[in-house]
Parts: sequence; structure tokens; C-alpha cells
Amino acid sequence: MDSQRATIEPASAPRTLSDSHAAAALGIAIFVACIIGTLSRPVAFLASFWPANALMLGLILRRPSLARDPRAWVWSTCAFVFSSLMMGDGPAAAIWLSFANLAGVVAGFQFFKGFDRNTVLLRGTLSALFLLCGCLVQAAGESVVGFPATPFLFGGTSVGAFFMWFTSALMCSMLILPIVLSAPTLQQIRRTDWKKFFRQWDIVHIAPLLTLVACEAGAVLIGGPGSLVFGVPALIWCALRYKLFSVSLLCFAVGLLKSYTASLGIITYTPDHMIDAISLRLGITLLSLGPLAVASFQAVRNELLSKLNYAARHDALTGVLGRSTFLEQCAHWLQKLGLERRPAAVLMIDLDNFKGVNDTHGHAAGDELLREFTQLVTLHLRPADVLGRMGGEEFALMLPNVTRDEAHDIAERLCDATRRHIFTFNDEVQLHVTVSIGVVHQEAPPKHALIEQLLREADHALYEAKGTGRNRVVMCPHAVY
Repeated sequence: MDSQRATIEPASAPRTLSDSHAAAALGIAIFVACIIGTLSRPVAFLASFWPANALMLGLILRRPSLARDPRAWVWSTCAFVFSSLMMGDGPAAAIWLSFANLAGVVAGFQFFKGFDRNTVLLRGTLSALFLLCGCLVQAAGESVVGFPATPFLFGGTSVGAFFMWFTSALMCSMLILPIVLSAPTLQQIRRTDWKKFFRQWDIVHIAPLLTLVACEAGAVLIGGPGSLVFGVPALIWCALRYKLFSVSLLCFAVGLLKSYTASLGIITYTPDHMIDAISLRLGITLLSLGPLAVASFQAVRNELLSKLNYAARHDALTGVLGRSTFLEQCAHWLQKLGLERRPAAVLMIDLDNFKGVNDTHGHAAGDELLREFTQLVTLHLRPADVLGRMGGEEFALMLPNVTRDEAHDIAERLCDATRRHIFTFNDEVQLHVTVSIGVVHQEAPPKHALIEQLLREADHALYEAKGTGRNRVVMCPHAVY
């Protein structure tokens, strides 16, 4: 039996970067983003695509401790300054531009820190609207600090420099920040069932993506002012079908494509085409808002439905399966085991003298006892075992693929573990309780086997256990159908 039982190991804490390593990683990420952004700079003017500021803001929003760590700001400042110097800017220009970039990050962080974490991470119903507001604040913060120096560094007027800087920062933040905020954690990536992930990509699932590709191809081929919104219906469809992170990536790809294709046509991101560049950037910014709002709302809806489904299927007090869900899962197991001609056992478990606990120590103590008992039982189960609360202090347990002796051994272990365990309440009251268990075993459930019949037989054995002194296990001699 030991080979069939799952070994229960204490859950290890997820590995995370230390603060010093996180600060260094932040600096390196910003440096790489700065180099990428610098490559998009027209000759003697600001970069048309600058991802570093939005990346930094998103990372410190994901890990707020970085905002309080001086090392993170030192690393980030060095990344901004050194990347600027490497790309040919003078010391004065590098320092001023870096200060402007940091000012935008600070402004954006101050705005977002007033919201709860779910809203910041785009898991709120109004998250997309607050995201736009935060991007506006960040863009305003860096452009207000940076634009006075722009005429001296790159020429042009101060007003033109402000709006070019502002719209560029706004567009970049709206495209990049959602990706950083909605990206899965390393733990979530490790837990992903990749086989299941790739199996879902049938023609129905991939249809929104194919439609988006077709719409954007049409936008490139047809051109014209209306081509900016050709992909909106497809993006909305994607937002209804895909997760928020995937939608963020698609919005980023579409925005980058439109920005690039426009630069191949009539627009260059210089003061000569200032109005066209500003209009395009604002259009791309607002283009992303709709799909992100839909995807964010869908994420909230799916989370609420998941919680509702969990509440409907699980016992609110103990967290184990409720009666109806337990019966449903057991029926599925019986059908499967019957087809495969494999054995199963059903246990009925009852806490002895539970009413006395409620009468003596109160119902709060009784509730805590039930919660702690289910945790104790769960530690002795295999992943395939099914535990449910049938009502009051009575629980049922199904053990698929066990022999009669193994089922008896498991029941005895549960009985012994409960007897030895000290249940505590409010760190003061210590309780010793016992359980009575009735067990029914079936070598190979027939096709017409019903879980209700097995439960009745286990219940008869349970009453026999309670009638002969409690704190014991009674095996039903056979299952009756």
C-alpha cells in the first residue's frame, strides 16, 4: 500500500529574487530596453519608441519593494545614463534625459499606489480606465521635465517638443505597461499544463487570431486613414476569447505594426510631421484601450465565476467537496473503475460525541474542530482520493483502486491519527476526539453500481462501529446492489 499512497511533503516556499538581485535585474532590464529604444531614434531627435520607462514602472508596480530600495534607483539611473552615453549623447543630455525618464516613472508610481493591487494588475472592472489615466500621468511627468531641454539638444520649438514627447511616452506606456502588469509569474509558468495548453488551439480557438491577422493584412494593403481601425473588431473578439496577457501582447504587436508601417509611408517621427505623428500616436493609444478594457472585464468575470463555482461545489466551512459534488465525482469514478475492472472502497466517517464539543465549548470550537479534522484527513490521502462532507460531523471518502486490506489499513490510520491528534481552539482549549468509520469495498464495481448504494452499506457499517463502542473501524462484508 505504501507504494500507492502519495508522499506528503511540506510545501516549499517559492523561490524569489533577493532585493539586491532584483534591483540589479531591474537595472539590466532597463539598460537593454534603453538600447532598443535608442535604435528607434531619428537622426538628432527623440526616440519614436521608448520602452524603458513603462518597463520600469511596470516592474516596480509588480514588486513595490523596489520603489523603496535605493539600490533599485541607483541601478536604474546608471542604466539610463550609461545607455545614453553609449549611444552618443553628451553628459549633460544624458543626465537631463535620464532625469526626465525617472520623473515619469515616479509620477506614474505615485498615481498607481493609491489603488488596490487588483486594480493595478488589471483585475478590476475599471482597471483599463485607470491604466489610461496612469499612462497620462507618467507621460506628463517625463515630458514636463524633459521638454525644456529638447530645443537645445535637438532643435525645434518647446511646444512641439512637449507634445511629441508626451504622445510618444503615452503610446509606449499604453502598449507596454499592460504586458508587464498582466505577465504570469514564474510559478504560474511552471504550473502550466503545456500539453493541455497546446491541445486547446483548435480552429475555433485560433479563429480570432487569424481574423486579426487578416484584418491587419488588409489594413497594410488598402491603407488610408481608416486602416487604423481595421483590426478593432478582431481585437475585441480576441479580448473575449483570450487571457489578458495574450490580448496585451496582441495590442502591442498591432500598435507596433501600425507605427512602423506609418513610418514607411508619409510619417516620420520628427518635427516636420509633428501633427501627423501626434495624431497617429493618440490613435494607437486609444485603439488599445477598448480591447484591454474588455479583456480586463473578462478576467474579473472569469475570476468571479470561478469563485462562485468553487463555492457551489465545496463545503463553505471545511473546504472539502459538498455532498452533490462528492456524489457526482464518485459516480464518475465508479463508471471508470467498472469499465477497467478495478476495485474501490467507500468510507463513512463520523466524529464521536461531536455534539458534546458544541455544548461544552460552543459552536465556534466545533467549527474549528471540523476544519482542523479535514486538514488532518487530507494529509493521509492520495491525489485521486475523494473527500466530501455529507452534513454535520459526517464525512465520506472514496478510495479508487485499493484492495480490501488497503482500504482497512487507511481507515485504521485515519482513526489512529485522529485519536493521537490534539485539536486546539483559540490557542487555549485542547480537545481529544475520536472517529468511527464504516467501510465498504467492491472488487470491481458493476456497470449499474450506484454511489448511493455504497454509501448506504458504509453507513450501516458506521452505525455498527458507533454501536459497539466508537473509535473503531468496521468493514462491511460485501457491497449489495
